[in-house]
Amino acid sequence: MPARITVCYSNQPAVESFLYEGSGYRLGRANDCDLLLDHPTVSRQHAQVAHANEIWQLKDERSRNGTKVNGIAITQSTLKTDALISIGELDCLFETKSSEQLDAIISHNQWRLSSSQSPIAIPMNEHLQQNLSAQLQNIIMLTGTQRGIILLGDSLQTLKVSIAHGMQLTDFKLADFEGSVGAITRCFESGQAVIAMDVTRNELLCARKSIELKKISSLACIPLFYEDNVVGIVYTDSKLSDKVLTELDIEILSTMSQQIQASVQAILLQQSIDSLQLLLDDNSIRTSGKKDNSLLNLCH
Repeated sequence: MPARITVCYSNQPAVESFLYEGSGYRLGRANDCDLLLDHPTVSRQHAQVAHANEIWQLKDERSRNGTKVNGIAITQSTLKTDALISIGELDCLFETKSSEQLDAIISHNQWRLSSSQSPIAIPMNEHLQQNLSAQLQNIIMLTGTQRGIILLGDSLQTLKVSIAHGMQLTDFKLADFEGSVGAITRCFESGQAVIAMDVTRNELLCARKSIELKKISSLACIPLFYEDNVVGIVYTDSKLSDKVLTELDIEILSTMSQQIQASVQAILLQQSIDSLQLLLDDNSIRTSGKKDNSLLNLCH
């Protein structure tokens, strides 16, 4: 049977690869490996996985930090589905799949990606908030996370909830946030995305008590820009221990966040137009009053 191997990094998206029958694959840090594993504990030519006689075999290639299957060090081992392979300190989930299952996974991934690239069919100039809500729901559905929130503001202190799904919509205070305060703070201040595969092992986030108390497993935090300034955050996370954010998930997040950013820019622009219109209306009333008086004077 074919197989899928998912390489789980603690501070970057997981990488999915599909393995096919009758083939052999080299795993390691060298650029010419079939499965490139970007981690300092992985040897250049670390291990090999191959399919023959209806079974998958894993062989360690005299690596510096060794290879384990389900926590047991091996030199060679037969792989069964749902095996946890440790290449150095890098964990990989091995799953056998039927050809039909593999085709379904690939088709589903293609659908997820194409769906993320299709704009929501709601006129932006009429239903900006509805559009934003639909886009956040799309992110949660397509990435398989559990909840999400869009925060808008020109500083950490002024951030307010614009849209939330699976989180509280009450008055927002960063200190009481249900998700990772550290991720939002770092994302807003740096203007860069924060992706954490295993939050408890992320050296920049694991020290925060909120991570342990809130049982967050994986998260993604994307900044939103308006005229080169950070004006908001898209945040989504999952408490499921087996949830991994793959490269495809990050591509979907990137695509959808660009759509959300366009919606946010439209909202901010509309707010500017509304404020300007109020100012013009106010000036118009004052000017109109002056003109009426002058006309009365002329009549007299």
